[in-house]
Amino acid sequence: LKQNEILLARAKGVGILSKEQAVNCGISGPILRASGVAWDWRRADPYSIYDRFEFDIPTASDGDCYDRFRVRMEEMRQSLRIVEQAMKQIPAGPVRAEVPHIVRPPAGEAYVHIEAPKGELGFYLVSDDSIAPYRCHVRPTSLINLTALREMVRGWKIADLIIIFGSIDICLGEVDR
Repeated sequence: LKQNEILLARAKGVGILSKEQAVNCGISGPILRASGVAWDWRRADPYSIYDRFEFDIPTASDGDCYDRFRVRMEEMRQSLRIVEQAMKQIPAGPVRAEVPHIVRPPAGEAYVHIEAPKGELGFYLVSDDSIAPYRCHVRPTSLINLTALREMVRGWKIADLIIIFGSIDICLGEVDR
């Protein structure tokens, strides 16, 4: 598929997002990595058990639709690599943690993030020590990544917008605010 001449003709050099544009727009995930920035929260700030796994951070340099495709393909291979390592490390015993049905968040505020398939997925929580959070804000990857669309479509034909839009892998439910 990577050498398909139709894909190459439609995606190579189309919808370019430079490294600087990606960083300035706050982009993360495969779109950022396709623009040449090797950033992944699982490596930069390991959470859960990601510090136990060996994996590469796929990057490209052109920042076009084709590079976004290539990075995603390689990310699937790296995900499989992580799953294979995780399977070897699963300890014996129960597979479900015993946790209370209701967890009262302590008073204060916190921001946590993970490396989701499309980039940084973040949650900001403010608690006043009541049973429910006082405020909860989600930083959805699709909404943030959509902000770069303007840079990617500038100067292209309507026919090119389809592959450009597809290459940023937007979930419309995430951007419906």
